[in-house]
This record gives sequence, C-alpha cells and structure tokens, in this order.
Amino acid sequence: MGSNFQYKWLIGVVLTILLQVLFLRDLALFYYGFCFIYLWAIIKAPIDTPPLYLILGGFALGWLLDIFYNTHGMHAFSTVLIAWLRPTFFSILTPANGYDERSNISLAEMKWMWFFPYLGLMLFTHHFVLFQLEASEASLFGLSLLKAFLSTVLGVIVFALLELFNKGK
Repeated sequence: MGSNFQYKWLIGVVLTILLQVLFLRDLALFYYGFCFIYLWAIIKAPIDTPPLYLILGGFALGWLLDIFYNTHGMHAFSTVLIAWLRPTFFSILTPANGYDERSNISLAEMKWMWFFPYLGLMLFTHHFVLFQLEASEASLFGLSLLKAFLSTVLGVIVFALLELFNKGK
C-alpha cells in the first residue's frame, strides 16, 4: 500500500466527516432513513489494516460525530463495533481463492457479489445498534429495525453511486 493511497484515504476521511457534519446531518429519507457517509472510512479501509487501528479510528470517527450530533457515545460505540466485527465479516464473506492483501475494497475490484453483502452487513449492523441504543427501550425494537433497514438501503444506494463515480480511479 503506497503512501499516495494513504494520503488520498486520509483526505477522503476528512472530506466525509465534513460532508456528514455540514450537509448530511439533517437529511432523512421518509423521516426514518439516515445517511451516515462517515462510515466510508471504516468500510473502505484497506484489507490489511490492523484491527487495532480500525477500532481506534472508529472510536475517533464516532466520537467526532457524537460531539456534533449530541448523541453521548452512541456513534462511537456503533462504529467501534463494526470496526471490531470487520475481520469477522471478511472471514464470513471470504472468496474461494482468498483475498489479495493489495486489493482495495471497491465495487470494481471485489465485484457486486462480494461488495454489496459486505456493505449491507456493515451498514445494517451499525445502524441497528445505533438506533437501538438511541431508542433505549425494547418496545421501540420495530421502529429501530425500520430505521436500520431504510438507512441501510439509503447507505447502499449512496455508496454504490460513489463507487460508480470512482470506478475509473
């Protein structure tokens, strides 16, 4: 993994945080689906990224969002959880010939049969935990599930569009 890629990835992380905080904070689909584009940093991190870096980075990202969203650690917990579960999701979705450590996580390189299940698992896990923590009561389980499902659908659409626009790069 070259330093050029690392700089591009870091710039992308900063831009997604700014985009999330400045523009996507109040954007909702039918009042129930929310777009959390800041998860791009964890989802698109290189395959060979050490789990500790992912967890620390997930905490920092979630904590920054918690500051701006006033959510008292809910984003941090949910983001750390998917950073911790990411290697497990990789092992569940491992292709027959394994991973090439030089591979980037992208629709162009991993193809849709791997990319969309991975993306859906990551987004749904994050969203469900986040909305269940936000609800903080079992009677709102159905509403949390609806929010998680709609947010996952919106997230998959947004990430797919980003991947299509990034296809040639």
